This record gives sequence, C-alpha cells and structure tokens, in this order.
Amino acid sequence: GARRAIVVHGVDGLDEVTTTDYTYVSEFNGKDVLSYKVTPQKFGIRPANDDQLKGGDAKENAEIALSVLSGEKGPRRDIVLLNSAFAFYAAEKVPTPGEGMALAEAMIDSGKAMEKLKALKEFTNRAQ
Repeated sequence: GARRAIVVHGVDGLDEVTTTDYTYVSEFNGKDVLSYKVTPQKFGIRPANDDQLKGGDAKENAEIALSVLSGEKGPRRDIVLLNSAFAFYAAEKVPTPGEGMALAEAMIDSGKAMEKLKALKEFTNRAQ
C-alpha cells in the first residue's frame, strides 16, 4: 500500500543520506523502483569529513542535537537538513527533496523544530 518509499545508503557506510560523499538511493514511487545517486553538492552542501560529523557520549550527542536545533550552522546541521529533506519527501510532504531541504531549514530557523523537541520532552516526562 505504500505510495512512496526510500532506502538510502551512504558510500561512506552510513545508513542515511551522507554529506561526506555520494549516497545510493532506491526510491519506490508507487509503481517502479528508481535507483540513483545524490551528492551533498546537489543540495548546496559542502562535503564534510567523518571527524566533522562524529558524536560522542550521550551528553555530547544531546548538546550536538540542541546546537543543531538552535540553528548552529555547519556540517552537523547540513546532514540533519539533508536527511530531513528526504524524510519530508518520502512522507509526501514536499514534491522534491530540494523542497524538503527548504522546509527543514525553515523548521529549524523558525524555532519550530526546537518547540517540537520541548513538547516531546514534556510529554515523555509526564508519561513516567
């Protein structure tokens, strides 16, 4: 029953859309499976290196997530934007990944993404 589904694999071994190199994409469009490659440059993103994306322990990763959702620009934001773009596209919220990129940027820059994180945090704290 799916109308669109996407499987991605970064050539660098990441199981997501990568910004270090190209990404293999297989997309089911409701009828056919299309396979292609995308590069970060196609979306206006400068390629990153592994060290720029690397996280750490839970505390450091939480700080990274908060910095991205607070609008800090850089390679970590870029990879979040690119993966969000494909998620919006797969969910049929936008007609193209490029438009998904613009939507992801708007969600972060407007503070709406941070608001959602805060709402999720409040909800999970109430559920305990």
